[in-house]
Amino acid sequence: YPEAVAEGLAIPFGIFRGLLDQPMSGTGLSVYDWMVGQYRALAALPRDSEERRTETEQFRRNLETWILNADPGEPFRHGLEMAVEDIFGPEESVGIFVRSDTNVEDLPGFTGAGLNLTVPNVVGFDALLTAIQRVWASPFSARAFAWRQALMSQPEHVYPAILLLRTVPSEKSG
Repeated sequence: YPEAVAEGLAIPFGIFRGLLDQPMSGTGLSVYDWMVGQYRALAALPRDSEERRTETEQFRRNLETWILNADPGEPFRHGLEMAVEDIFGPEESVGIFVRSDTNVEDLPGFTGAGLNLTVPNVVGFDALLTAIQRVWASPFSARAFAWRQALMSQPEHVYPAILLLRTVPSEKSG
């Protein structure tokens, strides 16, 4: 139904997963390998202990902060800039909604609908890059992280994809 859906562009899960191959400062590990180690260490702590809650929050906050500040690299920026111009036109001419999707939105007994961030009406390429990082980090916000953790046996496998959708005029939503 192309006439009924705003133009869009997807940034697949694999782009985020590739970001996690970057080094985690001070560890000698990739971010992904650091995450695996952290999740295993947390699982070894007593389930309802204050130590586990404190260590989990520190890990979550460190991961979220890293994602917010990670450099996706020049090839990503260049490819995104070309794709945005091809799909939407000159970058300053249109607002873009930056929406999340993850590979774990519909686990049994869980729906992630509404947990992750949508940034509406982003205008300009630098603002778009910032919004993408915010959306990539949103599955690791305190609320989203807490909802999902109890249901996953391998929580290091949370990968957000991003949908970029042209802003369209509307009088109603929903």
